[in-house]
Amino acid sequence: MSKQIHIERMNKVVQHIENNLSADINIKELATLAFYSEFYFHRVFRSYIGESVYAYRKRLLLERAIKLLLYTNDSITEIAFKSGYDNQASFNKAFKNLYAYTPSQVRKQSVVIQPLKIELRQNMTIKPEIKTIDNINVISAREIGSYPEAAPKAWGRVMKFAYGNRLMDKDVRSIGISHDDPSVTAPEQIRYDACVDIDADLKNTAFKNNDNLERKTIAGGKYAMFLHKGTYENFAQTYSYIFNEWLPESDYQVTDDKTCFEIYLNRDPRKTKPENLKTEIYIPLA
Repeated sequence: MSKQIHIERMNKVVQHIENNLSADINIKELATLAFYSEFYFHRVFRSYIGESVYAYRKRLLLERAIKLLLYTNDSITEIAFKSGYDNQASFNKAFKNLYAYTPSQVRKQSVVIQPLKIELRQNMTIKPEIKTIDNINVISAREIGSYPEAAPKAWGRVMKFAYGNRLMDKDVRSIGISHDDPSVTAPEQIRYDACVDIDADLKNTAFKNNDNLERKTIAGGKYAMFLHKGTYENFAQTYSYIFNEWLPESDYQVTDDKTCFEIYLNRDPRKTKPENLKTEIYIPLA
């Protein structure tokens, strides 16, 4: 798939949203227009636009609300309903959070609304390595919550078990699976798995009695492996490049029957300078 085809498809999605602002978002329909699975559509859209599908529609509705406030006689309550809010109070709060002014102030034309600047992807080039890997058997700990909160808790549990049972050695890899997109999934529902690829006999360990850990298998197959250098907080930029730059220009397509995962190459990230952190990002290919 060429980048031009990718752009044309995403522009169709954007146009569809803009032409149907009053309708609820139908992710399945939008994903079909873009020729992506629902699983990957969220990432691709965010990479292309700079915000999630829902945030994009919400912003457009509020931008339309400004025009309605200035150029129509609709009441603020009516505009609130047209903007997707059940009541004026919720509309006022969302409007002020976005523009720093209330709808009443805008209606009185006592303020000037500045256009929002959406930060899009940064220019980068990362050449991936196309690899065929075997299944990876791991011991994992899952935590639910925002990634900054969930990840340390999950790693604390899995490392306590691994080190406590003397299962860690130089060949054991630390693998993270971020199942959800924070721009789509509520923080309290985000799933993160901290994994170590230990495939040992655990009958003499406390594993069977530890309900918070589980064995699982990361499916093997064809993957594109990208080497991310630097802080984990910049993963979003790399993922944006992958889905919006590399993938459209490549001859590959992602598959949604496997998940992306990350292998953290530094033995102890806590003792490593952020700029020296290295992470392999694996994208499953069809």
